[in-house]
Amino acid sequence: MKRVSDESSQGPQIRVTFMALGLGVLWLFGASGGWASEALQGTGAERVPGVDRTPLDPEEARLLGRQALLQNPGALLAAAVAAAHQGDRGRAILWAQEVMDRFSFVADYAAVLQVEWMLEEGRLTEAVAVARRALAQNPETPLAAEFYEEIGETLWQLDQPEAARAAWQSALNESAQESVRARVALRLAKAQEKAGLDEAARGTYTLIWAAYPVTPEAEIAAAELDRISEKRGRPVLKGKDWRRRGDRLYRKRYNEEALAAYDRARVLGVSASAARSMAGQRARLLFRLRRYPEAVEAFGALPRRDDVPIWYARSLARADRVPEAIEAFEILADEGPSRLAPRARFLGATLLEGRDFNERAQSQYKKLADSSQASPFTDAALWRLGWIAYQGEQNEEALRYFDRLIERKRLDPQGQLRARYWRARTRSRMDPEAAAVDFRAIAQEFPFTYYGWRAQGRAGAGLISSPSPRGKEIQEEGGRLDPVALERVRVLIEAGLNHEARQEIGRLAAQARTLSDRLSVAHLATDAGDDHRAQRLAVDAYSVRLARGPVKRLEDLWWYAWPTAFSAEVSDATVSEASVEPALVYSIMREESGYRPEVISPVGARGLLQIMKPTGEVLARQEGLESFDPDDLFIPRTNIRLGSRYLTDLSEEFNGHLSAAIASYNAGPEAVREWAPETISVKDEDDEWVESIPYEQTRGYVKRVLRSLHVYRSLY
Repeated sequence: MKRVSDESSQGPQIRVTFMALGLGVLWLFGASGGWASEALQGTGAERVPGVDRTPLDPEEARLLGRQALLQNPGALLAAAVAAAHQGDRGRAILWAQEVMDRFSFVADYAAVLQVEWMLEEGRLTEAVAVARRALAQNPETPLAAEFYEEIGETLWQLDQPEAARAAWQSALNESAQESVRARVALRLAKAQEKAGLDEAARGTYTLIWAAYPVTPEAEIAAAELDRISEKRGRPVLKGKDWRRRGDRLYRKRYNEEALAAYDRARVLGVSASAARSMAGQRARLLFRLRRYPEAVEAFGALPRRDDVPIWYARSLARADRVPEAIEAFEILADEGPSRLAPRARFLGATLLEGRDFNERAQSQYKKLADSSQASPFTDAALWRLGWIAYQGEQNEEALRYFDRLIERKRLDPQGQLRARYWRARTRSRMDPEAAAVDFRAIAQEFPFTYYGWRAQGRAGAGLISSPSPRGKEIQEEGGRLDPVALERVRVLIEAGLNHEARQEIGRLAAQARTLSDRLSVAHLATDAGDDHRAQRLAVDAYSVRLARGPVKRLEDLWWYAWPTAFSAEVSDATVSEASVEPALVYSIMREESGYRPEVISPVGARGLLQIMKPTGEVLARQEGLESFDPDDLFIPRTNIRLGSRYLTDLSEEFNGHLSAAIASYNAGPEAVREWAPETISVKDEDDEWVESIPYEQTRGYVKRVLRSLHVYRSLY
């Protein structure tokens, strides 16, 4: 398929905007007659039969440009921004005022820019008046915190410190964004300190450091707190402050930093209830950090309530004390609380299976499968029993378990696919023709799934480039979002204010309920450079429908779910014949970062393809990138170049075994080498190899990437 709908839908709008901007620039900055005439070339004005083709004189061009500009809020706001960038803030302020006077639905954005430019011009009293008037005219504006912040800055410069602090406090009250709150709080703290309100300043610095620990302002606050401590001759941070910081870091999964905060809190002392809570979270942090012997000790010291016994046994297993872990799980399964028993029995059985105690493992799985107690582990046990039977070529037994699992998931057709696929694989040993029918059914019903793709290969159906799925079409519902709210975003995008547009899109996305609304907001998100938001709008609401393949006239939904984000960068990085295909890069990007260039993982992986700093440094040397800095991994072109190189290296290392290369991108090549992919026939048995990956996380990762790879090949 070719994606042409975007061009056809955006083309007229882009041409109108361009024309308005071009004519507006002529009016704003003037032009000679020849330039004015050339600027109108291609607009159609000089080629329409029967129309006077005499070139416009400069004055006529200015008038026409002014009229076009003043009728287009996006072009007018863009002209204001352009003037400010060129240093002509006086003209920028005038054009912002035109927006405010003519287009009330974006007046608040024009006002906040006007205030900023007035501050830069030193027009302080006017700036305060504009901000206050904007708040009075639109008290519900999402920019209230920014207005109060600017009012505070202006009043501070006007030597009205008390009023400035009150304005900054209002800004804090208006915003829930961590970055905004940290920035405003830091300004407030410095103002408090200058006013001699030392204890209030200390409290605000502590708030920034503890409540917003991953912001740049937190580092500044830490330095200020150190200075205050040195001045007072004692630490000003107490155990409860370190505990609060640790809690925030724990929730954000900054594990090393959270553990350090908790350990400091333990030294300084906290209340008994806080100590109990902190001990449990500290034990989980040790587990997250793979410090398993310490996790065993930490969980062992906790009261054996809630899910602590499960965590203790899991820690034993990860600490390579597997026999003790098996015993702990079995005791818990037979004697522990009923709500923990199914999970304990299943985890113990997986350890037994991993140690080749298959009879004992199967006995535990069968107890789960036959239990009258409702549990999600029943399905997991049925799957393991079926898989063990399949691997042992006990075909009839495997079919029975797969059939039971299919029946249990009768209300979840997509959830049936794994059992249906392996049921067909089992039948292929006994009745290949009947199995082919099963494979075709899976491929036709769910072509855009991992098992649908596998089934296509087994059925001989080949690549389905234009699937014709069965089942209900998507019900097309009308839009419910306010058209003015959508237009507001379009204006911001036309003005080049993409960051501001993405903030508005986030608010609209939370309100989008119908297909029409989701597509409208996704379209805006893509135009604003937020492919992640567009993808989530499609996937979160229509995952099952997406799995069934594209619907005519609604192909955009699939393009948003699997976009070709950063296509120029991907194309440049994969131009070599030896490189991996672009579709694989997109598929990895989708799984690793969701197309977010600035994302960072709790373990420090960075950017679109989630590259660790040491790996990035090695790859940069191989690519000949001089003066490489780890922060360069947040630059899409650099990240994609290095990640594509790494994928190519992994593909070569595993002799083109795609599943192994993908698995090694997730788990590391050392782990994958232990699975001996060279002994597997890539053509015939790769599905068995993937299903046998011992790491559940990596197994799911490989399946999702292979699924996306198939979809990208089909869509583009």
